Amino acid sequence: MLDKELLTNKYITLMATLDGGSNMGNDGSWIVLEVNPADYVLSQIAHLVEQNNAKIRHVFSCLEEETSKQIVLLKIDLKDVSPITRSLERFDYVVRYSSESHSIADETMHNRLNELIYYLEL
Repeated sequence: MLDKELLTNKYITLMATLDGGSNMGNDGSWIVLEVNPADYVLSQIAHLVEQNNAKIRHVFSCLEEETSKQIVLLKIDLKDVSPITRSLERFDYVVRYSSESHSIADETMHNRLNELIYYLEL
């Protein structure tokens, strides 16, 4: 069995290379999908991304020989890709990695929790 962390690090390095070696800019987030080659339909993936009011800025796809899975790297123009990852997971895509450190929803919930604690201390 392959070490998932090692594979993830390999794709993080590739994403950093693509970000640094292109004029695409660093705005946005990355999503790494694992797909069966027979189920790989880029138009369906693009449709799910666009349903969440986002655009795909870059796509990189390769076949991982060790697992015989198609690996799809997507550069998305949004910083918070949690709605997109949830949509992809609903359609049985395996999201191996997403580059967001924390989602906007998590930040909002953290702020609300702090406000509640402040209110309770009064």
